[in-house]
Amino acid sequence: MAKFYDASMRKIEEACLSTWRAELLSVTSGDVLEIGGGTGVNLIYYPKSVSHLVLTEPDSHMLALLRRNLAENYDGPASAENLFAENLSYADNSFDSVVSTLVLCSVDSPDATLREIKRVLKPKGKIYFIEHVLATDAPHLIKWQKFFQPVWICMCGNCHLTRNTEKSISDAGFTFEKIEKLYSTGGPAIVSPTIKGVAINICT
Repeated sequence: MAKFYDASMRKIEEACLSTWRAELLSVTSGDVLEIGGGTGVNLIYYPKSVSHLVLTEPDSHMLALLRRNLAENYDGPASAENLFAENLSYADNSFDSVVSTLVLCSVDSPDATLREIKRVLKPKGKIYFIEHVLATDAPHLIKWQKFFQPVWICMCGNCHLTRNTEKSISDAGFTFEKIEKLYSTGGPAIVSPTIKGVAINICT
């Protein structure tokens, strides 16, 4: 999957994702953690205001591509680590921001992942996200998402089509600073419903 991932995403990246990534990440700053860094597609969008970038990636093949891309396309202080998002080996309150783009669809436990994100974020730290989601405003599409999901999970690295990620983020104790509900183009309709935005770690 690592070998073909970028090629498989090319059309959707050109149609909308590259623009969305650039918009979202342009305001990140300080110490930033990106979970599920994949092949490193976000690297070119981070601004100079990021003082230290840490990326995690649990797949060893993806990680090899990520580290190569990091060396070739990023000139700031950065590292890439072989870690699962549900079990991050960082101290509490370590990061100003966490970035998750097309990751919460494929982790084993979105709830455990969001708990870890909340733990490593500083108070009032922010999560920046782009995630394809359950088509809550398009019931006709939900039936197709449910129909294709078993095969999709097997073919696409545990990617789920029916996760209500907006609710998961809210339930984890974040408050939305900004959220946009979008439909991507250039890819299958079943992955087109998308949320993009920023949520704040509210201390409780």
